[in-house]
Amino acid sequence: MFTTALLCMMLSATARAADDGCHAEQLKTARVTASVRLKHEGEDYSRAEGRLTVKVPKSWRLAADLLLNGDTERYRTAMRCLLRDPGAPFQYRDTEGRAHPPRVTVQKKWMTVEHRVTTWVINLQDRDFGPWRITEGNRLWTLELVRPPALEKAWWQEVTVDLGGRAARRVSPAPDTGSTHRLTWGAQKAGGKPPEVRVLLQPPATKATAARWGQIPWYAMDRLAWLPFDAVILALLLSVVRAVRDEPVSSPPTDAEEHTVRNLLHMGWLAFAVTVTQYVTNVFLEHIDGLVVVLLTGLAVCAFGRPGRVAVALVVAAAGYVAAVVCRPDWFALPSGLELDWADAPDAVRWFRDEGGMYAFVSACACVVFVWLVGIVSSLMRLWRACDATAAVSSRGRFPLSVLGVLIFVSAALPAASVWTAQNAWESRSWLSRRTADEDYGLWHVASLFNDDVRWFPEAWVDWFSMEYFWWWGPSLAIVAVLRARHRAAAEPAVLPSPAEVRTLKAFFVVAVAPLVGWYAGVPLPLPPLLALWLALTALLAFGARRSVLYRELLPGVRVHEVVREFDRRRLLKAARRHRELHAQLRRVEQGQQDGQRAELEHELDRLNRLPHPSPPPGLPNTWVRLPHSAGPVELALAWGPRTTWWGNACRAAYFATLASVPTAGVLLWAEHVRGTLWTDKFVERFGFVDTVASLMSMGITWAGAGFTLGALWRVLPGRRGPVRAFWLSLVYAVPAFVHWIGVRLVDQPFDTWALNVSLTLLVLTVTGVAMDIDTFRREGHYWPTKAGLLLSVYQWRTASLQVAFLVAQVVALVTIWQQLKGAEPMVLIERDPSEGVGGGGSGSAP
Repeated sequence: MFTTALLCMMLSATARAADDGCHAEQLKTARVTASVRLKHEGEDYSRAEGRLTVKVPKSWRLAADLLLNGDTERYRTAMRCLLRDPGAPFQYRDTEGRAHPPRVTVQKKWMTVEHRVTTWVINLQDRDFGPWRITEGNRLWTLELVRPPALEKAWWQEVTVDLGGRAARRVSPAPDTGSTHRLTWGAQKAGGKPPEVRVLLQPPATKATAARWGQIPWYAMDRLAWLPFDAVILALLLSVVRAVRDEPVSSPPTDAEEHTVRNLLHMGWLAFAVTVTQYVTNVFLEHIDGLVVVLLTGLAVCAFGRPGRVAVALVVAAAGYVAAVVCRPDWFALPSGLELDWADAPDAVRWFRDEGGMYAFVSACACVVFVWLVGIVSSLMRLWRACDATAAVSSRGRFPLSVLGVLIFVSAALPAASVWTAQNAWESRSWLSRRTADEDYGLWHVASLFNDDVRWFPEAWVDWFSMEYFWWWGPSLAIVAVLRARHRAAAEPAVLPSPAEVRTLKAFFVVAVAPLVGWYAGVPLPLPPLLALWLALTALLAFGARRSVLYRELLPGVRVHEVVREFDRRRLLKAARRHRELHAQLRRVEQGQQDGQRAELEHELDRLNRLPHPSPPPGLPNTWVRLPHSAGPVELALAWGPRTTWWGNACRAAYFATLASVPTAGVLLWAEHVRGTLWTDKFVERFGFVDTVASLMSMGITWAGAGFTLGALWRVLPGRRGPVRAFWLSLVYAVPAFVHWIGVRLVDQPFDTWALNVSLTLLVLTVTGVAMDIDTFRREGHYWPTKAGLLLSVYQWRTASLQVAFLVAQVVALVTIWQQLKGAEPMVLIERDPSEGVGGGGSGSAP
């Protein structure tokens, strides 16, 4: 009885507040339409799009306030009356996404407000968006209409529910019109009772599962599901270490070889340990403990990097400040446990606000970022300098003071930008709150901003940078350093990479180049695409060992690469040039039908298609062996590549790929970070803008790594021309994306921008292959007015026409994908994905 009486009093108070402040009696003639559309197919999570249109008379006392600036209190008051419960002064919704503010249009007698909102069901919490509420259960969800109290007596002309192709389990009340998947309630005239719409629905099993994994404590399984992937990457790096140690290029191994291999071993374990530690931190530790762990992992990275004395002194000072914040938070006006309670402990919030507690904690965050940045930069420099190391001390990761100054600036800017974006997100989520009500708003604002966003920064920093970038940046550079040291230690340049180096290149392609995919129904499963990539790469190299030009059999048991050496290179290039000239003359002779001259040309061509016998019979020193079929002098020169060693080819291809990736990176950056509302989302994402820069760097690194692999395996890959070699490697790159496409088709998720990514990778590698072929004959460049002329001469026109058609087909495919992306609206930012492990996602989101 008491509960019923209390509820009645609250409803009565709300109604009176609506009547008093909103003049609800004047809204009886208002006309309202509401609709919601659910979409399950082609989404990671079920999406709901709500629309509320309110047509109010100009005679309503607050009508003119709808045209005011959105920052004014009168505007917010008027909008609260039409969109929310005006009796609640503190309005906060992190489950409602808005592409733009409500649109207000003015007619002769009416003013129309149109409010469009979107939500994604990413976890099991009540989701309010517009006048709608979704209550999620483990398998069944409830969708209901929550009418604003001030519009209770308005004319609700039409209410529409589109269930997205799925029939409801229960509907109340019965709809007036519609079908199984689309229900409509309506009133023919004003004055009727608005419908109490309530629909029980069963979403697809995959979408219900995805939402369940985002709930406490199930989100911890997301971390555990990544552990096998991390363990496989570590095992792959350890196998590389063992392979290169078992197969040194010099005896005894040089200092650079030993240092680079040791660095690879330590970097692999360090990246794995940091990742696993962060998993545990996000799941089991409180904020204050997480801050300690983040600092300790940053110091561990610094210990590996071994920076200079000035950097070490600054790192010690930064770590000391963080330690003081952790041990004595009261010195810095911080609450114990890093949690503010504005309702039960308002004095603590006032103390935190007035004494600069926010600045103190942001400074601690800046110190943590500084420790990490010093460790990362020094570690990367140590990895690269180890190639030239003659003693252990010479491979330290020292860097100039100017770099240290840049790191200090970035360390201060990142937390400050995070607070700024958190404030922007707060403004977006609390846009209908009553700002000038009383002091409670300020306390609520400060406490919520700190609890939901700012205090999560240290853990989010490691989640973002380490788990997105550092885990593969460090090992990738360590692998390249190992290959560089082995190249320098070799007494004689090797024609082909050794078996240990081939395994190292495969590991490099997996870590640095391969697309990381495999998220299905909320569960990460990256191992199947990774296994498919490894098998495809292994099969390609096995195929290349039989079909590549240098692996062709010259004599029984003797292959071409065992006969040709670097000192033959000049003769090969001359023979290739003469071969092209003779073919050009032969085509002209065919038109004139001069048989005698044709025989002479064919005889000279036969001479060019031979190599000296590797072990001529006694007494016959000038014995020649004919080249294998379809492997003439031109093909032999192109298979050798533009540089003398496979390492030189790798570096040259990486250079060409980097140049080719500049425009393609701009295209992919637009698709993944700028188009539609993605750019607007950067203003409310914690690492929005810096993530855009880091993603751009990663695109360049990935495509440079792909070019490096193409050049290193240039003499192993099948094909007689560069574009063909590039195609085969691009096909391997596409295998994980293809496996991912099968997976997302099974669970009905979007393929995102992977089609564009694969197409751009193919284009970059194709251009790189063409550039490598041109560079092989670069000494002839001064004979040709353009590079295109030289290319047509090298390829011969009939073959070149195929290459040009291949490039044109790629451009057409890219244009088609571009048009599709322009028409596809990206996901509007509402709240952070639970897999990110950061707060601010509502009461049921992961920490």
